[in-house]
Parts: sequence; C-alpha cells; structure tokens
Amino acid sequence: MLTGLCRLLPEHAALATAAGKALQGADRLLEAERAFERATRLAPTLFEAQLALGTLRSSMGRLEEARVAFLRARRVRPSNAEVSFALGNTYFECGEIDLARDAYEVAIHLQPDYARAHFNLGHAFKERGMLQRAAISFRRALGAEPRFYKARFMLAYVYALMDLNEEAVEHYRKTIHQSPTYVKAYYNLGNCYLKDGLLTEALEAYQNILELEPTHARAHFAIGQALARAGQWVEALVSFQRALALRIEFPECHLAYARALEAVSRVREALHHYRIFVNDPASEEQRDEVREHIDTLSRLGYVSNTTIEMRALTSEDVGRDF
Repeated sequence: MLTGLCRLLPEHAALATAAGKALQGADRLLEAERAFERATRLAPTLFEAQLALGTLRSSMGRLEEARVAFLRARRVRPSNAEVSFALGNTYFECGEIDLARDAYEVAIHLQPDYARAHFNLGHAFKERGMLQRAAISFRRALGAEPRFYKARFMLAYVYALMDLNEEAVEHYRKTIHQSPTYVKAYYNLGNCYLKDGLLTEALEAYQNILELEPTHARAHFAIGQALARAGQWVEALVSFQRALALRIEFPECHLAYARALEAVSRVREALHHYRIFVNDPASEEQRDEVREHIDTLSRLGYVSNTTIEMRALTSEDVGRDF
C-alpha cells in the first residue's frame, strides 16, 4: 500500500521513508535503500530518512556510507542521543575507537540514563586499555538498567583483567543468576576459579556449560586443563580428545594434549601434537618455546621415522559415558 501511495505521491518524502521501513521489514533491502535515498533527496533535512538510511547501510556492512548518513542526521537534529549512539557504533566498527568514544559521550550527555551508550563506551575504554574507566562505564550501564546482564558480564570481565578475581567471581555469579543460560559467564567463572586454584568449583562451572551445550569444545578443553592441574592425567586426556574431536583446528588444545601425553610418558605421541601446534598459524606466541622443547625431546631419542597418528574420539564417542 505504501509503495502504491509513493507512486501516486512521488514527491512525498515522509511516505517514501515509511515505504522504505516497510520494505526493510520485508527484507527487501535494496528497494528500501532506494526509498530512503528518494526521501533524502526530496527532503535533505528529514531526520527520520537520514537516520533510517544510515541504519540500513550499517546493517548491510557499508559503514562509510552509513557514517555519512548519520552525520547528516546529526546536523539536522544535534540534540538526538540515538543518532550520536549510532554514529559511535559505526566509528567503533571502523576501528576509530577515539571517535566512537566521543560520540558515545555526546549521547550520554544528551541522555544520561542511556544504558547502551554507557555499555559501548565501556567497550571503547577497554579497547584502549583504560580498564578503570571501562569498569565505571559498565557500572553506570547497570545503574541505568539493573537487569542489563551483559553489562554485568563485562564488568566482571574487566575486574578479571584487573586481577580483582573476587569481584569478578561475584559479578559472574550474578550474571548467571540473571541469565542462567549465558554460557560465556560459566566459562569465565570457571577460569576465575581455576586461577584461584579452586578446581572443584572450576569443574562445576565448566560442566554446567556441557549441560547447556554438550558439544562445546572449549568447555571440554577447560575441563581437561583443570584435571591436568589436579594431576588426573588419564581423565584430562579424555577431555582433550573430546575437544579435538569437536574442533580439530584447536592449537591450544593440541599443546595441552601434548603436555598431558608427555606427562604419562607417551612422548612420541606428544611430539605429533607439539608439531601440529607449532605448524598452526595461530600459535605464534609460544611457537619458539615449543620448537625448542621438540628439539630437546628429539635429541633424547624420541624421533621416529614415521609420524604416529593419534586416534581422536569420534562424535559418537563424545556422547558416551566414561
């Protein structure tokens, strides 16, 4: 109906904007874009059309064009917090963190209780390593919206980065209370417990993930790490195998698996996984150290002319009880 009215009244910018929103809702994005463009040509100072055009282009990943539309919208209505927030998001996606921070601060100045602006400002501060200011922003987001569990999760995350483990644990637990299916909170809570040497609590947190997502490879890996920390090598090996069965390209797990194999004197098999680790492009940080370790083991006489392939558990094995 709206597109029909637009044909009858082609010079009506508000109708073109409404038609664009209807087309966007129907996932006819290119037609929606043409409608918004027509509206902005007819009425360059129509705020709703410029904002809608920027929002659409941002959703399509065309960030530079989105930024132009948002800037035009902000010139039309500089007192609108939403457009400053949207502009901040575009800057952030483009990697222009300082400009994003400025835009979020403008949005907050215009609307002090804008929880999402405080939240995204916290992310901008975190990206710059300004952890205390990030924590303040996440706390303010929670102050504006107490049930904003992702803001609480990020507050806990920043506390963990600041080595405030007790505070991090408290807020991860509160996050889980607010959102019992939020897997990331269980995982990070387990990591905090593991850092404090609380292996039973760490294992419980990781097991909670598997109750929600049995094929969560990183949870199996984390359980293996906790078991290895406790010296339960056989059980740790099973967990590492399960993780690798779910995600073969998992360099951290190959390294942990190799170390566990070496701990139970299965050194030739360990060498195989050490080599997988050093050959993975994502293993840059510890590559030299592991190469030196491979050379040491090789000099001790563990080199074989044939590479021993480890049998990884199949997806069917993963579902079995051990």
